[in-house]
Amino acid sequence: KHGWGNLPFVYDKVRVAEDGDQAAKCDQFLSIFEHEVGSQFITDTIGSALSQLNLKSTPINTKGYESLLQLTHNTVSDSFDLYYGLFMYNINATQQLDNLEM
Repeated sequence: KHGWGNLPFVYDKVRVAEDGDQAAKCDQFLSIFEHEVGSQFITDTIGSALSQLNLKSTPINTKGYESLLQLTHNTVSDSFDLYYGLFMYNINATQQLDNLEM
């Protein structure tokens, strides 16, 4: 709605040679973002779960509750493709889900 500025992005290898300089440069570039996928995945997971609770604003919202409402608002319209990508490219996704379940 307001452009791409200050927004995160998801990147997938397309038309990148499997060997050689191109692959090495791509891997180096993507490694910068690997730890970020973990936080995006768990954020999207929690936001999706919260959206199922149909939370509403109240006259006595705490700052924490306001943050939860904002998280829900920010993630409720995310596509399944985005969630799937965050899951597939996060080596810790299964562990994060297991920890959440515990």
